[in-house]
Amino acid sequence: MDRAPGPENKTKTRPTATHVPHVLSRLRLHHALEDRGHDNVVRVGHADRAWSDFYHHALTIRWTSFFWYTLLCYVLFNGVFALLYMTVPRQVTGTRPGVFWDYFFFSIQTFSTVGYGVMAPVGLVAHVFSACELLGGMILNAVATGLVFARFARPRARIMFSNSALIRHEQGIAHLSVRIANQRLSPILSIDTELFLSRLIVQPNGRLVRQFDPLPLVQSHIPVLRFAFSLMHVIDEGSPLHGLTIEELRKEEAEIVLTVSGTDEVSGQSVFARSAYGFDRVLYNHRFVDIIDASADGRITVDYTRFHATEGE
Repeated sequence: MDRAPGPENKTKTRPTATHVPHVLSRLRLHHALEDRGHDNVVRVGHADRAWSDFYHHALTIRWTSFFWYTLLCYVLFNGVFALLYMTVPRQVTGTRPGVFWDYFFFSIQTFSTVGYGVMAPVGLVAHVFSACELLGGMILNAVATGLVFARFARPRARIMFSNSALIRHEQGIAHLSVRIANQRLSPILSIDTELFLSRLIVQPNGRLVRQFDPLPLVQSHIPVLRFAFSLMHVIDEGSPLHGLTIEELRKEEAEIVLTVSGTDEVSGQSVFARSAYGFDRVLYNHRFVDIIDASADGRITVDYTRFHATEGE
């Protein structure tokens, strides 16, 4: 299909990406708004240092990375104090002079405030070292506990997005539709949804600008989302998609961006989710397969295995 479906398929007059093909060729696959798209973006002149935004990095890294970084800090902290205790070997009872592991495990006992009664500081310097380690240990334990709790308690929408966006005709009018679903047993309340067309537009001066055009939805507010819901945008004469050809959309690296926000009924926290669809993920003249049915005993059945399934018209 050469054009995005519309009532009249009139081509709009505006600057096109063909003015600077050499620039757009370097922006191939420029779908930076896809999930985890930030991993593919190289920022020049901006150093993303972990210590400059430690809390955010600690919340967003993977659990495996968080575990290994925590273990590394734990070993380094106790290793440093083990070396300090080795400088005063006669002031720590129960340790063998020059044996690093004795002091290392004494440091762990001090750090965790366990103390088995075998090793203990007896000198002034060793007491000062252990007091400093106890203070540092309480701080680090508090930070680690807070981070673990924050990672578990961070609100997640648990909203499922369809793999594809669909464009189909209904009563002679083209519609763009995307399906969302709630993956939790508890409903999400007061959901607000927004749909945008994101494009790289060539300005008259030759500069590229990322432009977001709103795609009004037939129903943008959902009072309660228990199962699944299809969001629909009508491609009429007022739609930014009206009259655009598929070739033009591809040259402009166009994407359909969807954002969803609501309130989790159980926790009362605000939750957010987003997704984006390049036009290589848009299917034409398709519709979503029904996933909600009533069983023989009168209960509602939701088949999530067919959530992404579509059928041609």
